Amino acid sequence: MIRAFELAFTQLTDPKLRGVLWQSLLLSLVLQIALGALAWWGMVSFATFKWQWVNDLIRWLGGSTVVVLALLLFPASFGIVVSIFMEKIADIVEGRYYPELGPARGIPIWTGIWTGVVFLLGLIALNLAMLPLYIVALFVAGLGIVLFYGVNGWLTGRMYFEQVALRRKSPADVKAWRRANAGILWLTGIVIVFLGTLPVLNLLIPVVGTAAMVHVAQTLKAPPAPGRPFNPPAGGR
Repeated sequence: MIRAFELAFTQLTDPKLRGVLWQSLLLSLVLQIALGALAWWGMVSFATFKWQWVNDLIRWLGGSTVVVLALLLFPASFGIVVSIFMEKIADIVEGRYYPELGPARGIPIWTGIWTGVVFLLGLIALNLAMLPLYIVALFVAGLGIVLFYGVNGWLTGRMYFEQVALRRKSPADVKAWRRANAGILWLTGIVIVFLGTLPVLNLLIPVVGTAAMVHVAQTLKAPPAPGRPFNPPAGGR
């Protein structure tokens, strides 16, 4: 897995990825600002108490709260960015490192976008639902971080893998491979989410995460049940 991220970061200098990278950067930045604005609007709208000092306190704390909420919700924006650029990114990575695979059949763009939207909404809902647990976990050293990265890492790893794998495999095969490699996919998702919480670097994650998952997909073990390998040779059975 470490090698997968190393290759992903190295390929950022690839001219073929530069256009996709800049488009991804722009969209990631827009989504980050939108999430921050949404969190700020929610905070200001909540400050409607009859005691002015309470409203002032809420607004004063609003800045730090917005930062925290934007940080918690930022992984949710990954799904939208990945769904739009995943096909191009995966094709570029496979073309350089795995040309023997040949062209992927791909997935319809609207299917990918819908998957990204569902992922975004699900991740937002889950994080908001777990917000009380995050707050309680603040009183236990390290527990909040474990919860945040664990939950978001599991969902993110699953989404990235499915987006990449569905280009070449049926939903049933993708499900079987995901179950057989749950641990490595979860760990990959945690790394993606961790990098996504680092300022500036998080804007690269839709590209880096997708590229890394393409590499990880080539190292997965076959599911226990008899079946074809993840990427069978052209014309193979």
